[in-house]
Amino acid sequence: MLGAGVLLSTDTVLTCAHVLGVPDRPVLVDLVGAPRSETVRARVDAESWVPERGEPRGLGPTGDLALLRLERPQPAGRATRLRRLSPSWDRRVGMYGFPEGLDQGIYLRGRLAGGTGGDGRVQIFPEEPTEVARRGFSGAGVTDQQTGQVIGIVVSTYVGQGLRLSFMIPTETVIHHLPEVERWTDGDSVVDRALVSTSEEPVEELAFATWLATWLRGGAEVAPADAVLVEPADRARTLTLRRALTQADRELSTTGRATTGPRPEPGTLPPVGSLDLAVDASRQIPVELAERVCRRMGLDGGQERLAATLLPLTVVVDGVDRAPDPAGLTELLELLAERGSRLLLVFHAAAPKTRRAAVAALRLRHRLGLLARRLDEIAPLEAGLHARHRQVRADIRRATQALTTVHALGRLVPRLREEGSDPDRTAARLDRLHEELDGYERECRDAKACIEEALTRLGALVDRREELRGRLGAARARARAASGEEDLALAHDYATAHELLWRAPCDVPAAERAVAAYVRAVIGHPDEPTAGVSAT
Repeated sequence: MLGAGVLLSTDTVLTCAHVLGVPDRPVLVDLVGAPRSETVRARVDAESWVPERGEPRGLGPTGDLALLRLERPQPAGRATRLRRLSPSWDRRVGMYGFPEGLDQGIYLRGRLAGGTGGDGRVQIFPEEPTEVARRGFSGAGVTDQQTGQVIGIVVSTYVGQGLRLSFMIPTETVIHHLPEVERWTDGDSVVDRALVSTSEEPVEELAFATWLATWLRGGAEVAPADAVLVEPADRARTLTLRRALTQADRELSTTGRATTGPRPEPGTLPPVGSLDLAVDASRQIPVELAERVCRRMGLDGGQERLAATLLPLTVVVDGVDRAPDPAGLTELLELLAERGSRLLLVFHAAAPKTRRAAVAALRLRHRLGLLARRLDEIAPLEAGLHARHRQVRADIRRATQALTTVHALGRLVPRLREEGSDPDRTAARLDRLHEELDGYERECRDAKACIEEALTRLGALVDRREELRGRLGAARARARAASGEEDLALAHDYATAHELLWRAPCDVPAAERAVAAYVRAVIGHPDEPTAGVSAT
């Protein structure tokens, strides 16, 4: 078994070039799972052979794709269409391959984990350590578990240095190398047609190009929301922006293609795949933009669905100050920011104070979203804290106060959201809200640390209680083995220790002393008490 593939049409199979080794190699194709199917001969389409190559800037491999043409067409119902979908962080996927000895194939699960450079390949972390792709999976379709659609194909595996990873070539990258595959593809393109660059002129605004590449690359040091001014008459800046958007799109980037233009300056090209969506807001109403985002994420519905979904997208919005519904657009963009999206606003004529206020509002909503999610992470800890405290006695007053703080912070988030979204807000007011939020974020971190410390302390006490129960049982068995029965004094000591250990909540230090006393009585000579776990 050489590998796997995806049947795109009645006679076309998508796979990896390395599966075949050489472009003129005839192969046999089995349509696994298709009823009454027979083995079919196939050959590589000579014009659709893209061997793996090194990326010129040393950022990773590119290519490794091929289309096979079947000698005998198959029923149309057996074909599968590809889907353009944002390969966003933590998206659940599955892949079905054919490792040696398993000709009928096996299914593996994983989660997407970001791009790896080159032409936009994407990491897949296995759900379980054993669920990493292996020989026989190359070319297999990667299926999005949420939509059930194929969003790419498996290309390689890495096992080493404590890592077990699979890699996929997403749909946009497939189309980048094999444009004819677009006819078998669903889903919107990343970049609106009006924002696509077709120019190979040298970039004149190198500083702007470098800034754009840095922002698209992202990272902890890059703001999650920002704005730029690109005036319609500023041809250099317009070309620079469109070039950055085009190069960041897996499908449109010139990475791996022969070009006649000048070699780009170092640091001016964004990573391939660093953009999830670039929209022209002057030509679409907010409802349409919300639907675009939903389709990009594989969601059904509109803006109401976005409010309940984490959206780790990088979105560029051009023509913000020319939107047909400014208020509606503002509401949508602030929602995207709160749900985790990074946003770059492109204004054509707005004053600096307008741009500054818009950015401050988006950054506030982004921070509020992070705070809300951190508070949500703390919520399950409360049940665990109370459950353990019912088992063992300890002072958890600080942790209880921390929980009170968490509940209070949860009530503050809606108020800050409302104030930050007020149409009459000013940049100064937004700055004050940011300062207020600084304190709330510190309180959230401190509260979580306090609760986790209490959970750890209670867990240690529960573990010590179980250890003492075992020690008490072993000592009683020893006493009975020695004399056949316990005397009244030993029985009293045992009952005292047993009562303390099985009473809820258990006073572990007191139970420890009682168990130590019983053990000393059983073995017949003094023994130093075993160091225990403090309940304070």
